[in-house]
Amino acid sequence: MKIRKSILFIFSICASFSFAQDVHFSQYNETPQLLNPGATGVYSGYVRAIVNYKNQWAAMGNAFNTVAASVDMPLFDKKEKNAHLGAGINFFSDKAGDSQFGLTQANLCLAAILPVSRESKFSMGLSVGGAQHKVNLADMNWGNQYDGQGFNTAVANYETTPTNSFFYLDLAAGLYYEYSNGKVKFERNEKRKLNVGVSYFHLNRPTQKYFSVSEKLYGKLVVNMSGHFDKPGTKVAFLPSAIFFQQGRAMEITAGCAVRYRFKNDTKITGLISETALGVGLYYRHGDAIIPSVFLTMSDFSFGLSYDINISSYSQVSKYNGGVEISLKYHILKGALFKQKNMI
Repeated sequence: MKIRKSILFIFSICASFSFAQDVHFSQYNETPQLLNPGATGVYSGYVRAIVNYKNQWAAMGNAFNTVAASVDMPLFDKKEKNAHLGAGINFFSDKAGDSQFGLTQANLCLAAILPVSRESKFSMGLSVGGAQHKVNLADMNWGNQYDGQGFNTAVANYETTPTNSFFYLDLAAGLYYEYSNGKVKFERNEKRKLNVGVSYFHLNRPTQKYFSVSEKLYGKLVVNMSGHFDKPGTKVAFLPSAIFFQQGRAMEITAGCAVRYRFKNDTKITGLISETALGVGLYYRHGDAIIPSVFLTMSDFSFGLSYDINISSYSQVSKYNGGVEISLKYHILKGALFKQKNMI
């Protein structure tokens, strides 16, 4: 039938451009394991859990909805000057359209972390995941269901196109570097930190299968940088960051900076009073979007809210609407002396 041929043609195009189908978050610093397996467990804390949600291209109707969650922690690091491990797990689900075309994936990450000085550490991480692609055509409308006034779902569509689903193994690896040379004072922190990472995803080039069409998924190169620089003698900090993606013929560059203000400092001895801070940032995704962001930290929780303002040629249709994104992070940090003793 002409309709079925059209569907197969559409999915053939999807398969040809499947290298551009990876999940996408604007708050990329809040998805460390999705950026670099080497970042797993690389932070001064005991446990870190993050939940992310993004709704993109709402102007298209039933567009992209992406949910992600991750947990990671350092292992065997009672003395941070010694080599230790980082372990984590992450999950994401990305669906779009009436057919719920999308991807669900879970990954296990393990990183070897090697301090090379009091201020620097390197890590190398590996990620092993299982991915499930799926599309369901059962709830779609077909040409023979049009009754002259609209689509009548009570009319049989006479289509036998099955639900298309396939599973594959996905591998990734990354190198990560952290430099930290700040002063921790009784009344405030004066942090100077820089993180740089290089990673490569889809090392095994998994096969994508859409009906009768098969194609290898392109590998993805990710280079990212982030920093945290407290202004000495103040409660203000600057948080610059940038990221670069290259996957097949697709490329993305996003960069920006946030300004963070501490309303309340944490107590270094007891840990009874925790830090409260607000950050406001502005980021630019080259050729696509301007991204204003707000971040709030209260005790062991951090909340992030951002919005993609679409400025590409698609803005004529989107009316500058891109997507809203939310992140929620729970992180137990090291800092209070008594808290450290109780946690060990």
